[in-house]
Amino acid sequence: MEQPKMTPPRKKRIKTLLLRMNKQNQRFIVIAPPLMEMMHMTIEDDELDFLLKMGTGPNSPDAVRKISPLDNAGFQAFFDTLMRKGLIHKETGEPGKVQYRLNAIAVGWYEAMMHYLVGKPREKAFSEKFDEYFQFFKRFNFSPLRDMQSLVLRPLMKPGQGVGLLDPATQGKSPKKAIPIGASVSSPESRVYPTSFLNDLIEEHGDRDAICVFPCVCRRGAKVLGKSCNFKMPEDSCIAFGDMAKSWASYGYGRSISKAEAIGILKEVRDKGAVHSVIHEKDDIRLPVIAICNCCWDCCGILKSYNMGAVPLKYQCFFSARIRDASACKGCGVCGRYCPTTAISIKNKKAMINTAKCIGCGQCAYQCVKNNIELVPDERAVFLPALKKSEIRVTS
Repeated sequence: MEQPKMTPPRKKRIKTLLLRMNKQNQRFIVIAPPLMEMMHMTIEDDELDFLLKMGTGPNSPDAVRKISPLDNAGFQAFFDTLMRKGLIHKETGEPGKVQYRLNAIAVGWYEAMMHYLVGKPREKAFSEKFDEYFQFFKRFNFSPLRDMQSLVLRPLMKPGQGVGLLDPATQGKSPKKAIPIGASVSSPESRVYPTSFLNDLIEEHGDRDAICVFPCVCRRGAKVLGKSCNFKMPEDSCIAFGDMAKSWASYGYGRSISKAEAIGILKEVRDKGAVHSVIHEKDDIRLPVIAICNCCWDCCGILKSYNMGAVPLKYQCFFSARIRDASACKGCGVCGRYCPTTAISIKNKKAMINTAKCIGCGQCAYQCVKNNIELVPDERAVFLPALKKSEIRVTS
């Protein structure tokens, strides 16, 4: 089907839709021009009309059916496409009660649309626009605007995701390697970390047969643009839970996996350098966990955008890293290469950890060849200001 033209009325309606999608979760996505163009190239006029009539609230199956003049067969195909594109998602509230709601921009529409576009003509253009989206914000990375941005956003931003760990007893490729933790994980003060250990999440959802794995859409986008992951992560690396995960898997975007396979994936990506970003429903850390995104800092949307100096981030963290014995450090720099937030620097052949930038991901402790870094319980929200140009690690 030929793409509609971006007329002023269509542009206004697309912006209205994106603003409504922004109300569906706690994370606010700035409606910049590249994002408008991403929606423009993937939505038809009749789909846009339908979604604007649907509004932001939950809709019963009867309510959504009444919006469209199509016959039953035509409507089913139309509505199925909206679901596959990630523009709408299904919610199950009271027993037997199904509702439909407009999806969030991310996590939601963007991820589903990337899966939907695989192999389609507009896949590359969509990924190019996504890359342009972060380049758009990078243009504002200069002083004093960068400093003003941090001053304003620090108190306003809410952490949309947390950082998880595999239980230290869960070994990877090296049977002797584990993340050292400087306090007993069963002590009273460490019991306040309900989602800090991923093994519990896997057990909980695995018992309900509700674990699915999906290809990482960020790495897929990089691959489409001719870029490769420096950490060589496996393609199937994003783990999701619950009804939405099952729905996306039913479209062929992913597949159901066992608890053992989920733990195996987490081990592999941990060994390669991934940060386990714990994603909550509606990006609200008070709500249930819906996914574990295994992020590398060079191509995954959350951490890449930070490492290219485009945006600040805020994480809910449960640990911080510290050097056990400064005299034992040889300054090899391995810990710094794996640190996703540039919290580690090498000075006078010694590693130095900036606790204010540490998100407690455990990669430095896990990768340290001297086993000289440990994690200590330290629950806090960490605000990461946009990197200065001299600190940027990702250029495109």
